[in-house]
Amino acid sequence: MAEDSFLTDDLLRQLISVGEVDLLVGIPSLNNSATIGPSVEAIEESFQASFPRQRVVIVNVDGGSNDGTSDVFLNAGLRRNGGGSRGLTSLRTEHRVVASIDHPSPANMLRTIAATGDLLRARACAVISGATPNVSADWVANLLQPVYRQDFDFVAPLYARQRFDGLLARTLLYPMNRAIFGKRIRELPSSEFAFSGRLASNCANQDCWHQAPIQDSPQAWMAVTAITSDYRCCQSFLGPKTRPPAGSQPDIVTAIRQAVGGLFWCIDSNESYWSAHSSSEAITTFGPDHQLTDESVNVNLDRALELFRSGVAELAPILKTILSPDTYAEIQRLAALGDKNMSFENALWVRTLYDFAASYHHTLLNRDHLVQSLVPLYRGKIYSFFLKHASSSPDDIEADSENLCLEFERQKAHLVERWKVRTEVTK
Repeated sequence: MAEDSFLTDDLLRQLISVGEVDLLVGIPSLNNSATIGPSVEAIEESFQASFPRQRVVIVNVDGGSNDGTSDVFLNAGLRRNGGGSRGLTSLRTEHRVVASIDHPSPANMLRTIAATGDLLRARACAVISGATPNVSADWVANLLQPVYRQDFDFVAPLYARQRFDGLLARTLLYPMNRAIFGKRIRELPSSEFAFSGRLASNCANQDCWHQAPIQDSPQAWMAVTAITSDYRCCQSFLGPKTRPPAGSQPDIVTAIRQAVGGLFWCIDSNESYWSAHSSSEAITTFGPDHQLTDESVNVNLDRALELFRSGVAELAPILKTILSPDTYAEIQRLAALGDKNMSFENALWVRTLYDFAASYHHTLLNRDHLVQSLVPLYRGKIYSFFLKHASSSPDDIEADSENLCLEFERQKAHLVERWKVRTEVTK
């Protein structure tokens, strides 16, 4: 049973009235009144169509919304369902619970959902972001069914993406996670995923939730915990994911600080696991393992190149500390090239990231500053990616992504070598 001392008395009283359940869907939210209602209705529809006899609960973990998000959550679909959430839906009672938390970090929200699932002995739990605008009943079923009916412990989502969407995952998070931890899970981190009651209990009871990288990126940490603890992992195709409104997503500096910082922390914390694995393996996938579309996208490439060059110049003393001499020299050469000749090749990109991960391990400087120093180099990689693939087909982009993944696997020995040798900070 998960430690429940951090759960509020109000939440515990609500859970006592719910009793044990088979399925739980958690919705983290913060000022999501415009999107949470349709999500609740989609969850209810999925329960009725795919799980008509199971005991179910929907838990809204709200971080202090001031737009009535939880009221919308409690009342969504009631008129259509004739009394809905606390009445008879199909052949079983469905419950809704609101958990209000004072410190709404992603980790505190996920831990609340995991601990709630453990306390209610849920067999399968899913997380659906309150900010996601196009949740469907099929999404919910596709996340829950592999856990509930096929005994998987962690389910990552797969989405249909525009060919230039999700580039942080495509060029960094997926290939590096795959090479380090040996499982080909494409979407880490993500705002939609599912996990078993077994994994919920394991994670809810761990004492590392206070760590800053987990506070920012708990889903990726949960996935790595599942991988390194030999839980059964899979991924399930959900379909297209609508982009949230402009301004609602973190900027690239914040995204890298959170996602890459979380990845580096997981690498640092699991050396004994990944150092014993030298290759990657496919995992069970329900539906296609990728889907790219051809829609156009507007990107200010001149600005990306300018920020790459200025960042390399301004951060030169820090980059010289982080990178091996050969890698640093190559980055400097790259920054001096003309606009059309700038090609950030996969081999250099992989060495760069492995140097960063090793320097993170050795704590050569403040870890948060170290991770943020990667931002201008990522901008350079993205500029190079757009330059290379301006006219590429989705199949060509996928083939190049696979080559990048294989390059990460080929160069893993470089990480091991750098991991063992501490580079002294340049005075």
